[in-house]
Amino acid sequence: MSEKISPDQLGNAISGQLTMYHESVIKELDKATKKSANELLRITKDTAPFDAKHHGRHYVDCIAVQKNSSRTGACSYTWYVKPPCYRLTHLLVNGHLTLKGGHTKKDPFLKDACDKVFSEYETEVENILQNG
Repeated sequence: MSEKISPDQLGNAISGQLTMYHESVIKELDKATKKSANELLRITKDTAPFDAKHHGRHYVDCIAVQKNSSRTGACSYTWYVKPPCYRLTHLLVNGHLTLKGGHTKKDPFLKDACDKVFSEYETEVENILQNG
């Protein structure tokens, strides 16, 4: 049932409704973002290459996600590789020169994971914004 408001209370009523919408959307977006960040972490850990002879799973164990908060109340997440393995990511994704003058193949494990997770995340965000 709708309640009647006078014209001088209209601004406060609209502001209250927008605040409720904002809070519910932020809460749902945080859930979706956390879910997507954890999914990206899982996929990259599963598909990241590792050399059992030299480093074992050390590189895979260095992959992590960090939560970042903002003043608006929304959270963001950062996918990263902890030191000392962070330099290796660039070499794996882009390939590198070998000691014998050759070039290693690129491994698109990160791009493939991002493409999959980002498309699902975009769809989920659109649904959240449409449904409030």
